[in-house]
Amino acid sequence: MRLPLDLAKPTRLMVALAGCALAVLLNTGSAAGQPSTTPSTPISTPPPGSSGTGDEVVQTQWGPLGPADRDFLNRVKQAGLWEKPAGEKGRAKRPDQPKILEASKHLIEGHTLLDNVVNRAGVLLGHTLPTEASDEQKGWLAEMDAATGDEFDAVFANRLRAAHGKVYAYAAQIRAGTKNELVRILSTQAMITVFDHMKVLEDTGRVDFAGLESPAPLAPPPPADDNAAPGDQAAGDQSTNPTDGVIPTVPEGTRFTRTAEQGVFGENNGVFFGAIAVLALALVGMRFISRSKKSRRKSRSF
Repeated sequence: MRLPLDLAKPTRLMVALAGCALAVLLNTGSAAGQPSTTPSTPISTPPPGSSGTGDEVVQTQWGPLGPADRDFLNRVKQAGLWEKPAGEKGRAKRPDQPKILEASKHLIEGHTLLDNVVNRAGVLLGHTLPTEASDEQKGWLAEMDAATGDEFDAVFANRLRAAHGKVYAYAAQIRAGTKNELVRILSTQAMITVFDHMKVLEDTGRVDFAGLESPAPLAPPPPADDNAAPGDQAAGDQSTNPTDGVIPTVPEGTRFTRTAEQGVFGENNGVFFGAIAVLALALVGMRFISRSKKSRRKSRSF
């Protein structure tokens, strides 16, 4: 059997083989990076409003959901309901101020991302999110509407920076203590986004740090009870946290399982770099063959 004319030449044969290997590797990486069509843990979406009220703790697929978790979901949603419009006002009212424009851009993009995450979390947890900003937040937006020029810059930077400082501290508190995996992921993303917003607001040079609330020192831990039996503390923990022992599960391949630690190409960094190595070897081989041909031609000319 003879190869086709184009593939009979060593150089083109090398290119064809490299192309095949590259296609196989990239196809494998693409398939590996796709969400599984049959997730290991089936998702059953609860009905809206089934996440509980008051002090109630509700069991979910991702761990228990308590009053602080629900409050945090509401606060993240309401933050976007006034901070994203604030960013739009900054962009519209101060187009000649690059630092205000940059802060406005970060506010709009950051809360667009957070909205997507909190909306999805609300659906998966059966929690109905607010649809309006609070009266206080509406008042801050009204202040921005009434202000112009440098006055607007000061209201914009200080109102938003003060609010972000409170949210950042609250998100850290939730992240440290929540037993719900989706709320942990949301609080992590909230901390990343809010920290970024604090920085760009401070970069405007209009934040009055003297007007910010000073942090309070942590309260000392309660003294240990030396008379308690060794098993009493564990028993007490179980009684105050009856939902301990629930293992949160998240379906593989969903947005809630992706982390920055997986790398630029997710879990497929090895496949990608393997494909690059194959391509590099093919180019080296082509160069070697080309030089061999030139050497044979020169030897025949003598």
